[in-house]
Amino acid sequence: MVTTWTLTACATVIGASFANLAAAAPQDPNHTATIYVHGFDPDGASMSGVFGEDTTDPLLGVLGEMAGLPLIANNPAANAIAATTYYGDTPPEYYTAVDIAELDAITAEYGGGMPRYALIVAKYARHVMDRTGAAQVNIVSASMGTYVSRWLIEHDSDELASDGLIARWLSLEGVLAGHWGATDETVQDLWDDFGTPTVDVDQMHYDWCQAHYGDRHTMDNPIFADMLVGMEISSRDTEGDLTDVMLLVGDYHANDGVVTTDDAWFHSVEPQATFHGHDPTQSWFHVNHYELAEHPPGMAQVVNFITGRRRARVILQTAQITDLHEPDDWFWDWTPAEIVFTSSAVSPAAETLWGITQAMCDRPAESYAAPIHEVSAEGDTIAPAHILFDDFLTPGETSLIVTIGAIEVDGDVKYGVDEFLLDSGWESLGEATVSVDVSSAGVTSQPVSAADFNGTLRVEVIEYPFPELEGSTPGDIDGDGVVGVEDLLAIIAAWGPCDACDEDLNDDGLVDVSDILALLSLWTA
Repeated sequence: MVTTWTLTACATVIGASFANLAAAAPQDPNHTATIYVHGFDPDGASMSGVFGEDTTDPLLGVLGEMAGLPLIANNPAANAIAATTYYGDTPPEYYTAVDIAELDAITAEYGGGMPRYALIVAKYARHVMDRTGAAQVNIVSASMGTYVSRWLIEHDSDELASDGLIARWLSLEGVLAGHWGATDETVQDLWDDFGTPTVDVDQMHYDWCQAHYGDRHTMDNPIFADMLVGMEISSRDTEGDLTDVMLLVGDYHANDGVVTTDDAWFHSVEPQATFHGHDPTQSWFHVNHYELAEHPPGMAQVVNFITGRRRARVILQTAQITDLHEPDDWFWDWTPAEIVFTSSAVSPAAETLWGITQAMCDRPAESYAAPIHEVSAEGDTIAPAHILFDDFLTPGETSLIVTIGAIEVDGDVKYGVDEFLLDSGWESLGEATVSVDVSSAGVTSQPVSAADFNGTLRVEVIEYPFPELEGSTPGDIDGDGVVGVEDLLAIIAAWGPCDACDEDLNDDGLVDVSDILALLSLWTA
């Protein structure tokens, strides 16, 4: 029997939910839950158990601590961090008969795999929003989880994207455009002989990707225009089986031991798919596929991406090569020279806030991920468009310390360069380190000069119209939104040993002069 009280209660709950949505601006990190989407498991497609329920992952704890965001298991707040599994054969309790029917239908249509997993994640996202009152969700996807998430967005699983419920999507070393190992015949023969063929592997084939996602490397779906998109790309080739097979078949690609860098980012973006007119962010890290989750700069950039509002793009716009480092022989013309640019970007604010001294974007020559530029003559100017940094800034950031270098490749099979009669290897053209001002929005340029090349950096700082994460101002101990005298007095009052207290800004277990210096560097009053 439906009573007046029941109807009144339902109306109250529904009204409160709509009030939450109305009160929260889009892209508000205070009202956006974050969902982590895991990667491939060789046995995943045949796993039994409940899918679509809360799961745990060490990554959640790291992100929660660095960002100051709650985990859904401890506090189902509107900006909680959550994770689920799309593997399993048993629906969770919150599924209705309609949910089960929809999942069965798409599983039957595609045989399972990405379409099934995407629908599971989309329904879980709505479940998280129902529980927390979040207005939107962020999706942070790793490895094959990115392939799942791309399907979820482009095919609008459970209408999550078209309803405007996805705020930000960040791919971590993702299978974005299919998988080389799932496509190469040699690898597939080995997999068929010694592994267990699965629908997951079949659907990561380049042909399947092209047929079901559109152009593999192009971001052209207008549905992306309503969400912020970013990519973290790992590039440390650990000389494992993937590289061995690539070299064997003569088809080497830069990789992180599992995924090629080519398949981890959108190579072109159409105007209708840009968010606020800007391409997705790109952060490069010289770690392998299993190291990124434990790499502090990589995790810091996840935090900055899901909570930040200030982005910087530092690009080597032009470069003039003054010495090609090629022999000047009468019997042979060794030009063009093959030039590769290298770079790193360090964040002083990340060191202050988290103690991170490693590069927040790192592209060494050993990654083999930067393109080769052919230069015909000394004094020639080229337009490398080399990304030194393109991501959200750490709170309080006013400058980045960037280093740009260049090498000339005489011979290297991984770079695809073979200059017969010359010894294989690289020759350095020098490097330059400069401080780049990122304190104010706008576009500036900055010259750089090294031993055998010079160039111009294009620096763009973008301030998105997003609300700030409450309580996120570094050094704001008393939470008044300003770093000033009251915060200095709080440090003095807490002087001495201190276990995980707010006054210990550098987290060394002691409130002392170093914390005062850190506070002064963050001063806003």
